[in-house]
Amino acid sequence: TLAADEYEGREVGMEGSKKAAEYISNRFSEIGIAPKGTDGFLQSFFVKKTDNPHEKAEIKETGEDGITGYNVIGMIDNAGDEMVIIGAHYDHLGMGGTSSLHRGDTAIHNGADDNASGVAAMLSLAQKLKTVTSNRDILFIAFSGEEKGLWGSNYFVKNPTIDLAKVNFMINMDMVGRLDTARGIAISGTGTTPNWPNIIDTSNTEALKVIMKESGVGPSDHTSFYLQDIPVLHFFTGQHEDYHKPSDDPEKINFNGILKISNVIENIV
Repeated sequence: TLAADEYEGREVGMEGSKKAAEYISNRFSEIGIAPKGTDGFLQSFFVKKTDNPHEKAEIKETGEDGITGYNVIGMIDNAGDEMVIIGAHYDHLGMGGTSSLHRGDTAIHNGADDNASGVAAMLSLAQKLKTVTSNRDILFIAFSGEEKGLWGSNYFVKNPTIDLAKVNFMINMDMVGRLDTARGIAISGTGTTPNWPNIIDTSNTEALKVIMKESGVGPSDHTSFYLQDIPVLHFFTGQHEDYHKPSDDPEKINFNGILKISNVIENIV
């Protein structure tokens, strides 16, 4: 659904991105996830337009002459005071732009792997974890503006709708749609708490080949949380020739692979 042409590549600030936010909000509601944004499931943020590509984006609540994006946030309210955050960005490149690696005619960049795949995994986890008894709350966040520079996650950690001090860890899924069992899956952030390697090993009931990377800093939304001293994990099935091109389409997605990854993450949680 998210990678269909009608969503026009889900570029932040554009109509397709608003449609995507509405779709994710509706799925949260259908699953029975409670709203945890500032306006129902939504948390809006504003970024002022600039002609200088080297100028740091100014991200705030409202403004004029800029781009408005929406994080989509829902929560399973369980017993206990601690919280787990599961996130994935839903925005992509729209019709291309400067981040595109496409050199032909202008075309919709559907971003099936990047990152409709991560959102699909997140929604799958929301559906499964809704039925599991846990002693931690579980917050689900679909971020926008990731492709522009982690806009949505940056705004959230500085304007959280929950108490960040209660967050036990954050899991990010960005490009999990091309699992190759021989190649394996990269999990970054394994050095952000000493417990991660053992937890990952015991949770890997799918016998996935795992490449662990210790750093909690990388080009995706988990970085925003690690910079707030929150342990993180980032799941990633690897680069491919369709990255940031119009050819990143649903027929190339390994759906069973996404399910295996979400099963492992469910075990970790």
